[in-house]
Amino acid sequence: MVGLFVAMFLFITGGSQPNTVSYLQNVLNHFSGIKDYTVDVRVHFDVRDFQAPDMEATVYYKEPDKVRIKSKGLFILPRQVGLFNPRQFNPNDYDVRLIDTLTLNADPCVRVSLTPKNERRKDREIILTIDKKDWLVREISTPPSQGKNVTARITYGSFNGFELPSEMNVDIDVNKANVNIPEIGRDHKPMNSISGSVQIYYSNYEINTGLSDKIFENHGADR
Repeated sequence: MVGLFVAMFLFITGGSQPNTVSYLQNVLNHFSGIKDYTVDVRVHFDVRDFQAPDMEATVYYKEPDKVRIKSKGLFILPRQVGLFNPRQFNPNDYDVRLIDTLTLNADPCVRVSLTPKNERRKDREIILTIDKKDWLVREISTPPSQGKNVTARITYGSFNGFELPSEMNVDIDVNKANVNIPEIGRDHKPMNSISGSVQIYYSNYEINTGLSDKIFENHGADR
């Protein structure tokens, strides 16, 4: 099931334009002061044919890409969007194409398409809606051409002087023709589609506490 949600948030794209990489650079600069963080995460599922209690875990992050998830039981998280990495959209890793400009909650925004420069990931496109006032990613979505709809809307809060996600709402509409949907387990019937939403809540941030690298070593069984 974890693999399913990882697969759901691996996307597809193409293209690059002058100066568009500055949008990603401004987002990167906005979070440059964050070296590490710890946060409590609660995930609520409202997905057709899938019933599960709310899942809770503690997430540890250390720059540039160290992540550990510590939970007492089963924990499923849409990794591409649910695990907040301040350096996830490094402009050196993507070709960036401007789609359009828009206004979101009265703030000027741009929508950009990102294509990974890594040859093995070039078929995965990500669309970001970026707030030009605060340089925050407000939405992450799949392109319409993929035949599946996934959109994550992010709400931010102020924590120790940093703006970090406080809530994320992920809308999902995927069928088996567009993504491999494995069986979840003996107690669940095979799923031919996934339709519904996932709400992710973040609380109790601890930022720049100097997390040790040892925290991230050999903890695969935590999840």
